[in-house]
Amino acid sequence: MNPRNKNALDWVPAERPTVAPVLDRIPAGSFVLTSAHADLRAGVSVKWVQQCSTTPPMVMVAVQKGHVLSPLIRDSRSFCVCQLDPADRSTSRAFDLQTPGIDPFIGSPVDRTPSGCPVPARSLGYVDCELTRHVDIDGDCEIYVGIVHHAATLLDPREAASCLCDGATVMRARETAKPAAALRRTHTPPVAKKPLPRKPVREAPKAARPRAR
Repeated sequence: MNPRNKNALDWVPAERPTVAPVLDRIPAGSFVLTSAHADLRAGVSVKWVQQCSTTPPMVMVAVQKGHVLSPLIRDSRSFCVCQLDPADRSTSRAFDLQTPGIDPFIGSPVDRTPSGCPVPARSLGYVDCELTRHVDIDGDCEIYVGIVHHAATLLDPREAASCLCDGATVMRARETAKPAAALRRTHTPPVAKKPLPRKPVREAPKAARPRAR
């Protein structure tokens, strides 16, 4: 053992409030982890999603223990990570409140990934993964690692802060997108009205002069 770490076995976990100012700087987001098997489907809100491999592309996601997805992911060997708009509180709230026997997807349009996982139609994008590893750690979360087989951006990719694509994809989208023509105000001179034809003025007949006798 490294002499500097001779007391490592005596370490105790820090209290969350004492390290929260630093831990909260680690990027987090608004995501929904989904899966489906046979006629069953489910989804749960998650905050921590991270890429963990480049070749092949892989992601890992941490989810609270005791969620309803565990048997679905185990049997289907697949899961999907859907990114939500942080301002879309109604969709995230539907997956925060897990009520047994109630499908959180009811009442909103749902898309399907190639693996069959459900995707809320209001998602910004998704990554469809094949399960490769399940890690049960000594904490209140467990980790799923998956190989990305499919991914799609469902909203405008020009919004770089709101999609799952990388910077190169965003730049390509900006180059190919045609900006809308700017509206221009033009001044149209009024059409000159043609003068109406004047009616000929009839002079009053002159009184006949009396003839001289």
